[in-house]
Amino acid sequence: MVELGIVDIREIVRLIKKVHNYDFSNFALTSLKYRLEKLIAKNNLLSTESLFHKLSEGQDFFDSFLNDLFVPSTEMLRDPSLWRWLREDYFQKLPSKKLDNFKIWIPHCISGAELYSMCILLKEINLLKKVRIIASSYSQKSIDYIKSGKYPLKKLEVSIENYKRFNGEYSFNNYYEIINNEAIRDRSLISNVEFIKDDITFNKAPGNVKLILFRNVMIYYNPSEKNKILERLSNTMSASGHLIIGTKETINLSNTPDISFELINDNESIYKRSF
Repeated sequence: MVELGIVDIREIVRLIKKVHNYDFSNFALTSLKYRLEKLIAKNNLLSTESLFHKLSEGQDFFDSFLNDLFVPSTEMLRDPSLWRWLREDYFQKLPSKKLDNFKIWIPHCISGAELYSMCILLKEINLLKKVRIIASSYSQKSIDYIKSGKYPLKKLEVSIENYKRFNGEYSFNNYYEIINNEAIRDRSLISNVEFIKDDITFNKAPGNVKLILFRNVMIYYNPSEKNKILERLSNTMSASGHLIIGTKETINLSNTPDISFELINDNESIYKRSF
């Protein structure tokens, strides 16, 4: 396996910036190193020079590169307590008049696990056709995969258990079928979802968003970039909008003087935008 040094990583980042205008210079070095090495191994590349050449070839490889660079969350209804909170506390307490133009944004879609989970929740509380869901991804390959409905068979068991702990209304079997020894999720769940191919700085972010799911993504960024991303997310949110990050992640509010967030659920890492 090719092992990258700091100079190698900086050269890769420089090349990506020059050829594709994506700036990874503020990504956490340790995480980026690990992901790049895994990506090199997956593509059977024998050296950093081979990666340089592939990245310079064109958009097709770079799109696959973006898809493979980030760790997908393939477990549906991960952290069932969060989904119960959304059902029983968040949506249950929303006045019906506030559902007009209600936007949910999932900015970091790779496998579609969060998206399909959200759609299952909304379907079971009869809101799926009443709210607007926007899912964005850095890679068209990721979007195509999500739209196909494909889902790893090995992840079904844990997802079924998560659904039971979520106390779902039906059986999880309602939301997928097995075709040719492959799990296919119910694609009707995402029929009204708006997909956006965005870049890593979310330049195509929607506005006036009520709820953002951005779980387990902060680990990719260094502290400076985290603050920039948080500012970007904050600027897309409506008054009193909510941001959900990973349970192991936190927002250091003392380091974000220009961003007003209030922690409202420590266990689930849920923040409310405040003024």
